[in-house]
Amino acid sequence: MADFEAQAAISKAREAASLASYDIQKLPEDSVERQALHNLLTAVDSLVAAVDSDDAG
Repeated sequence: MADFEAQAAISKAREAASLASYDIQKLPEDSVERQALHNLLTAVDSLVAAVDSDDAG
Protein backbone atom coordinates (compact mmCIF):
# COMPACT_ATOMS: atom_id res chain seq x y z
CA MET A 1 0.00 0.00 0.00
CA ALA A 2 2.83 2.42 0.80
CA ASP A 3 4.24 1.86 -2.68
CA PHE A 4 0.92 2.85 -4.22
CA GLU A 5 0.79 6.01 -2.09
CA ALA A 6 4.35 6.92 -3.05
CA GLN A 7 3.61 6.43 -6.73
CA ALA A 8 0.46 8.55 -6.41
CA ALA A 9 2.45 11.34 -4.72
CA ILE A 10 5.13 11.19 -7.43
CA SER A 11 2.45 11.33 -10.12
CA LYS A 12 0.81 14.32 -8.44
CA ALA A 13 4.18 16.10 -8.17
CA ARG A 14 4.87 15.51 -11.85
CA GLU A 15 1.46 16.85 -12.81
CA ALA A 16 1.95 19.97 -10.67
CA ALA A 17 5.41 20.53 -12.18
CA SER A 18 3.94 20.24 -15.66
CA LEU A 19 1.26 22.80 -14.86
CA ALA A 20 3.89 25.13 -13.38
CA SER A 21 6.03 24.75 -16.49
CA TYR A 22 3.10 25.81 -18.64
CA ASP A 23 2.51 28.88 -16.47
CA ILE A 24 6.23 29.78 -16.46
CA GLN A 25 6.25 29.75 -20.26
CA LYS A 26 3.65 32.54 -20.22
CA LEU A 27 6.06 34.93 -18.48
CA PRO A 28 8.20 37.30 -20.56
CA GLU A 29 11.29 35.49 -21.82
CA ASP A 30 13.77 37.99 -20.44
CA SER A 31 12.24 38.27 -16.95
CA VAL A 32 14.22 37.44 -13.84
CA GLU A 33 11.13 35.75 -12.41
CA ARG A 34 10.88 33.37 -15.35
CA GLN A 35 14.52 32.31 -14.98
CA ALA A 36 14.20 31.90 -11.22
CA LEU A 37 11.04 29.81 -11.54
CA HIS A 38 12.61 27.74 -14.30
CA ASN A 39 15.61 27.01 -12.06
CA LEU A 40 13.31 26.08 -9.18
CA LEU A 41 11.25 23.81 -11.43
CA THR A 42 14.42 22.11 -12.65
CA ALA A 43 15.34 21.40 -9.02
CA VAL A 44 11.87 20.02 -8.29
CA ASP A 45 12.04 17.78 -11.38
CA SER A 46 15.40 16.44 -10.21
CA LEU A 47 14.04 15.73 -6.73
CA VAL A 48 11.00 13.93 -8.16
CA ALA A 49 13.26 11.83 -10.37
CA ALA A 50 15.49 10.97 -7.39
CA VAL A 51 12.53 9.95 -5.23
CA ASP A 52 11.09 7.94 -8.11
CA SER A 53 14.37 6.08 -8.67
CA ASP A 54 14.74 5.37 -4.94
CA ASP A 55 11.15 4.10 -4.83
CA ALA A 56 11.72 1.85 -7.84
CA GLY A 57 14.89 0.35 -6.41
